[in-house]
Amino acid sequence: MAKLASRFHASLTLQVGLLILLGSCGFGGGELPQAKPLPSGCLAQFGQESVEPAEHMALCDRIVASHPRLLRAHVDRFVVWQHYGREREACQKLFDVEKTMATLTFTPDDQDDFHFSVDVICRNQGGDG
Repeated sequence: MAKLASRFHASLTLQVGLLILLGSCGFGGGELPQAKPLPSGCLAQFGQESVEPAEHMALCDRIVASHPRLLRAHVDRFVVWQHYGREREACQKLFDVEKTMATLTFTPDDQDDFHFSVDVICRNQGGDG
């Protein structure tokens, strides 16, 4: 009987230890770490009736904050902000990005989209970058 009690105590101790370990890892009712939003999420929200403009623009800001060196994220944010009538602020954000262009990651298409947005839309329509 003592051997059975000893085994039960060891098993119980192991279970409690496991629960404590899982709890400290965030599985015991705590919140799981938040995944970074996908860079494609900014434009993917177009056409979603349940998304408010402010919420959509905030999502794009979070994507840029999560992927600051990805030029595509900045260009997509520009498109969304421009769509909602915030072109002046969107252009200013692109002018700010232009200063650090050499540190960003981009494809030739991303670069073309960026230059089109800055040169044709922002500068030719009275932007002050």
